[in-house]
Amino acid sequence: MADNAPTAPRTGSLLVAMLPVSALRLAARFFVPLALWYSAGAVVRYLLIQRISRLGHGGHPGIRAVVALLPLSVTVLASLVVTIGMMFTLGRGLSVIKDPAEAYVAAIGRTLFPFVLVYLGWNLYTDDLREVLRADAQRLADAGDGMNAGNILDLPIAMALVVAVVAWVLRALCERRHETRPGRVLELLIAFLEVNFTLYALYSIVALIRIGQHWIADRVFWQAITGALHLPGPGPVEDALILPLVWLAIAAIVYGLEMHDRAAIEGTPLQGLPDRLAGRPRRLAELTSRGMREKYVPVVHAVRLVFRAGAPAFAWFCLCYVAIGALMDRAQRGVVMLIGTDHTVRFWNLALTPIEFGHRLLAEILRLALLAAMFELVVRRVSGGRPAADRPEPVTGPGAGGA
Repeated sequence: MADNAPTAPRTGSLLVAMLPVSALRLAARFFVPLALWYSAGAVVRYLLIQRISRLGHGGHPGIRAVVALLPLSVTVLASLVVTIGMMFTLGRGLSVIKDPAEAYVAAIGRTLFPFVLVYLGWNLYTDDLREVLRADAQRLADAGDGMNAGNILDLPIAMALVVAVVAWVLRALCERRHETRPGRVLELLIAFLEVNFTLYALYSIVALIRIGQHWIADRVFWQAITGALHLPGPGPVEDALILPLVWLAIAAIVYGLEMHDRAAIEGTPLQGLPDRLAGRPRRLAELTSRGMREKYVPVVHAVRLVFRAGAPAFAWFCLCYVAIGALMDRAQRGVVMLIGTDHTVRFWNLALTPIEFGHRLLAEILRLALLAAMFELVVRRVSGGRPAADRPEPVTGPGAGGA
């Protein structure tokens, strides 16, 4: 026994060091289905974004602006479905997955709703908004109407608030219905309403903040307050530490790891709080804290798992996560330099499209493969390397997460 004692730490360190190799193996093994998933999603996103651009311009601009955000909600959901499909494909190569033969449709229906909550809660949809604005500006510039670029998402605040309230009410009704008669279709509808509520409510809040900023921007007292309360932003910490952790929480959701409130706060001073809440006060507390719990509980659970796996493993994972983006950017610039700069603008307009597509395709495949490899590493280190047992159907519907 004494001779075998140092073997486990060395084996664990080797698993951590081999994390990028494991990710590359997963990416190479499932490259074709992953590329098909990503390509199909890119086509759907392109068609939806072009539709958004056309819906946002023309007669009745107020109504068009409201309607234009509806395809944007579908675009966000399409992105989530593709990401879930790619991660689930990678999950078939993980030894810790308890049900690798689960159908795609069942996996997407099981994970879409919690994925939406984390995705929206951490503002990961901003890339979708930027892509819509970029595509709209490009289309209008090609049509000689560049002056109207950037106005596609300009809609009256009152109309945005009305749509947000309607989406919230419908979501609450669907959630109440789901408590008595759960179903995959109802979960998809709740996810769609959740996306619409978040987008329209966020637009209204941002617009109101801008109006308030314009009103008090020149006030002396406001400058004094903002100067006194100025806090540094997260800066590169968000991309290097927080974002990988959030995506690791999403990977845990996709791969069927339960993340209920009790599991996240177990061993903390808050462990006994659910038992002290009873009846109507508890229901009120759950309603008022729902948004915070759905945003932070999965991430807190991911932090606990990473902490148990070890700080070196998480640091190495974050370094690899950031390195993928840096290396792929350098690879794209290398391809451009290899082609040479002695070409016309029309040539580059045609050539940059496949170059950017290949850059995004490889970066996404490598990033998701790294997440899958890290999830397997964490679970194996936490469980002592034991293989996964049979998994029952996890409870991840709108009513999950309560004590």
